[in-house]
Formats: sequence, C-alpha cells, structure tokens
Amino acid sequence: MSQMPTSNVMKDEFGWEVPVESVPLPSRGLIYNPDTVLYNTETLNIKAMTAKEEDILSSQAYMKEGIVIEKLIESCVVDKSICVDDLITGDKNALMVAIRITGYGSDYLVEHKCRNCDNANEVKIDLASLPIIRIKQEPLEPGKNLFEFTLPVTKKVIHYKIPTGKDEREQQLKEKRYKQLGIVKPNAPVTDFLEKIIVSVDGITDRNKITHFVNSMPALDSRKLRMHVSDNEPGIDMSWNYVCSHCQHENDINVPVTTEFFWPST
Repeated sequence: MSQMPTSNVMKDEFGWEVPVESVPLPSRGLIYNPDTVLYNTETLNIKAMTAKEEDILSSQAYMKEGIVIEKLIESCVVDKSICVDDLITGDKNALMVAIRITGYGSDYLVEHKCRNCDNANEVKIDLASLPIIRIKQEPLEPGKNLFEFTLPVTKKVIHYKIPTGKDEREQQLKEKRYKQLGIVKPNAPVTDFLEKIIVSVDGITDRNKITHFVNSMPALDSRKLRMHVSDNEPGIDMSWNYVCSHCQHENDINVPVTTEFFWPST
C-alpha cells in the first residue's frame, strides 16, 4: 500500500511558512545527559506561536495541572524528542520569553507603583533586550547537573544541582498531596529551596539527614550558598529599570509574568 503524499499546506497552498528561530540556551547544554540531544546543545530551534498555541494557553485542564508553559514549549520546540521536564528553569525561561516574542512581539506592558512616590506607572519592557546569563561554573563532570560549594562556617562540602522542570513538578505534586490530606504546610521558601537543590553534604546523600542539616544550617552558610547558586545559575536576567513619570525616581523591578505576558491587551 503506497503512502499518501504529504505536503506543506501552508507553503504550497497559502505561500507562507511558520517561521523558525534559533534560541540560545543559557546552560549551553553542559549539564545534560550525554545520551540526550540536549547534551552540549548551544541553541534550540522553535517555531513561532500560532493559533494552536493560543488554544494551549487557554486550556483550563492545563491551567489546573499547572503545565501550561510546559505544554507551550513542547508544542513550539521543533525537535519533538526533547523532554521539557529535563530542561533547567533558566533554559525554560529563555525559551518561554523567545516564544512570547514570536507570538506577540517584544513589547510587554506592566503597571508598577513607584517606590518613592507611589505613582502608578505604565512600564514598557522590551523582552528582546533581556540579557542571557550564560553558565559560569563548570559542572563537576561533563554532562552532569552537579556542582560544588564549600560552606564558609561549617566548612561542609555541598554538592548541589540546578532545578529542572521535573523537580518543579515533583514539588507541585508534593504540595497537592499535602492539600488532599488536609495538611497545612508552613511557608518555608529558604529550607524548601535548599532541600530541592542539595544532593549531598560531605558525601552524605540520605534525604532525611540532609533535611536535618538544612534546618540546622547556620544562617550565613544558608545565605552564602543561595547567593552562590543565584550568581552562577544560567537563565534570563528578568530585571528591568525605569524612571518614574511623576518624580523621576529610578526603579528596579523583576519582570512579572502576568496575564499580560501571554494575553496582551493591545
């Protein structure tokens, strides 16, 4: 039985093709498994957003599961063998920003109250100008998401990883289980983050022992480790500076990913 002929309908019938762009990966692929296509991959090709991706953004089911951005990236990445959950957060953010630009342009309007006079400013952010933060620290082994840092107070050697989409998903599932069981978990952003990234402490990998260490870690050790990770984590610099239209005060803000990001009003 012969195969039905295939064709590029958009090109052949309408004379137009969905654009494809190359997006630099902040990690440069240095920390991905050598058995995957992500290993040592400097860039990934994405296709521009279309009406199909707008359906993904509007999916109530995806919103409920908290996987809208993952499904959007999955739909736009050209190489379908790539698992979005394997990507570190910084690489995902780079792809997310690039995909948004292909769909609605680089202008992103947000409202921000001046920290000096409380005046509400409409701030226009140029997403295309947000700088990429390339990976600075080499992993302990090529193709392994594992880094080392020595704590200044306890002198313990920490091996840590950069969180991936899979790590984020596991955290969401854990929080969902707590909610289903009626357990009110106290807000603990510092210890939750440290538990998520720390792989071993002086060679100890037992998760219960690591949790105990994290809860008893000197504040300076905790702060220095978090600063080190923040300074070395690859991604997109999501900060922006603007001058207040009322008092001329300079404001530094973190670019918020609000509904306007993927559902611009203009």
